[in-house]
Amino acid sequence: TMRKLVTMILINMMALAMMAAIVEGRAKTGKALARAKSQAATATVKVSSFKFEPQTLTVTAGTTVEWVNEGGRHTVEADNGSFKSDVLTDGKTFAHKFDKPGTYAYHCSFHGEAGGKDMAGKIIVRGKK
Repeated sequence: TMRKLVTMILINMMALAMMAAIVEGRAKTGKALARAKSQAATATVKVSSFKFEPQTLTVTAGTTVEWVNEGGRHTVEADNGSFKSDVLTDGKTFAHKFDKPGTYAYHCSFHGEAGGKDMAGKIIVRGKK
């Protein structure tokens, strides 16, 4: 009958509207995820008590690592000379972006030495997936 036909048309229209809303929501979510991935990733290393925490940090290529000094006078210096901070006092930070995969050993020039002696750490950079 006509009433059943109108009811079925309305139900189908509502179902199509709901499906369209779901698809639009997924598209917006996908765009938000893409934006988040495109923004530079960051990671933090604490500098305190004559150590770097974590001592070994693994990140993805393109990540910026920020060292945050929580006390004393320290530096962050790559064993191979590829990066070096100024002297960091309490509350000061140093950041370096790691674009290429590899292992980057570093140390505090006051309290450590190249090769992992005393106040030293390393950043392991993996390729992007």
